Amino acid sequence: MKVSRRDFFIKTIQGGIILALPGALGPFLESCKNNITGPAGSNLSTVQGTTSGTNVVVSIGSSSPIANTGTAALVNFSNGSVLVDHPSTSVYNALSSICTHQGCQITNFDSGSNQFVCPCHGSRFDLNGNVTQGPAGAPLQKFQTTVSGSQLIIKIG
Repeated sequence: MKVSRRDFFIKTIQGGIILALPGALGPFLESCKNNITGPAGSNLSTVQGTTSGTNVVVSIGSSSPIANTGTAALVNFSNGSVLVDHPSTSVYNALSSICTHQGCQITNFDSGSNQFVCPCHGSRFDLNGNVTQGPAGAPLQKFQTTVSGSQLIIKIG
């Protein structure tokens, strides 16, 4: 079988493109590789909450990891978990702990920048749940909170 110059040239170019694809696409594929980009030692403390109807109740007494201002924790309860931070006296924020990028659980808090950090792909969220660094493109769901004595009540439903 005789190959024309034109066919030879086309096959050669196609082969070169196929060989070059991994190098060209590598940086894009690498950005969603399962790597931890959160600051070292920034794992959140965990707190156990209890459910009461559509609320999660959390103790915020002096022994709680979120008793002091400037702290944050992952609050676990029977149906899931939420992120809670305590930015100022009597103010608590509660956010979904599920990253909007690919559904990983957020377990890191960077206290230097006051941002929650997803350990899977490095997305960062401010204390209001807004994305400050992708790849996540949507904010975290925010939940209403109230303080009653030494209890934080998070309305999840």
